[in-house]
Amino acid sequence: MGVVVFDAAEFLTSYPNFSTLTTGQLTNAFSTACLYLDNTDGSISPYDPDNGEIERKTLLYLLTAHVSQSLQWAAKGVSSPLSSASQGSVSSSFATAVPGTKSWFMLTGYGQQYWQATRKYVVGGRYHVQRYYHPWG
Repeated sequence: MGVVVFDAAEFLTSYPNFSTLTTGQLTNAFSTACLYLDNTDGSISPYDPDNGEIERKTLLYLLTAHVSQSLQWAAKGVSSPLSSASQGSVSSSFATAVPGTKSWFMLTGYGQQYWQATRKYVVGGRYHVQRYYHPWG
């Protein structure tokens, strides 16, 4: 087992639409992704590249793309996707969501893929980011 080390060049190969972001921005997006999915040996998602197990890397890259999409929207002065618009007297509204909630993940296709891929880790309606630990056994 091990931790996923972010490789910006590899990430951009899979997600070329983020080539306008700097390596620093992408690295920060990956660090943010690690807040939502544990990137240690205690993670619920396996990672063992020597044995072909790269699920955690795939999930972290999806989360990195999700966060990166938000960065691109912010650069354009937009916080999220357009939810409604009108022409007379010009008005528009944008979808908003609390980070880490289902509605936040649903804002991008990358977040939707991540959400669906992690449903197998939902136990009793709760998402556990680490293996369950109880101090008394």
